[in-house]
Amino acid sequence: MNRKILLIVTIILIFIGLVFAESRWKIISNIFTGQTQVAKAQLLNIYPDASTPFPETTITGQPFKVSINVENPNPVTINGKIMVNFTKTGITQNDVYLSTNAQYKGYQVRVTKEGVFGNTLVFTIDVNYVACVYFNFNPGLNANVTHFTVQYNTEGTYSWALAVYQ
Repeated sequence: MNRKILLIVTIILIFIGLVFAESRWKIISNIFTGQTQVAKAQLLNIYPDASTPFPETTITGQPFKVSINVENPNPVTINGKIMVNFTKTGITQNDVYLSTNAQYKGYQVRVTKEGVFGNTLVFTIDVNYVACVYFNFNPGLNANVTHFTVQYNTEGTYSWALAVYQ
């Protein structure tokens, strides 16, 4: 019932607006109107591919490769960049090295060290292309979207996190 009243009020307001517009502008076409329902997008699910997980134990200077999967439950493609964070008490810029030689749709993937924020070292992974720096996550599973190499340079216990952001 409320939806019907809202639709009627909206149509009346559009009509009144058009009458005022007619007095100011000379409309010479039919009036095309519509309504769009907007829903909140569901969160993407990002995780290392099972074939290349983060190890539970490693040593300094020993690089390991991680491939990323992203599942998109939405019916449309979502664009985003990948964030990788490492947290350790007293972390510094040089404690973790992240690199990649990956390509995405023919363009080189780049890793940017954003810096240390508190006890967290933040990296961004995106596409090195002027027209679009985003990965395009199609609906469903986007397996092995990209890969990167991690190397810990200082001993300690690190927590890590992966996320997609825009």
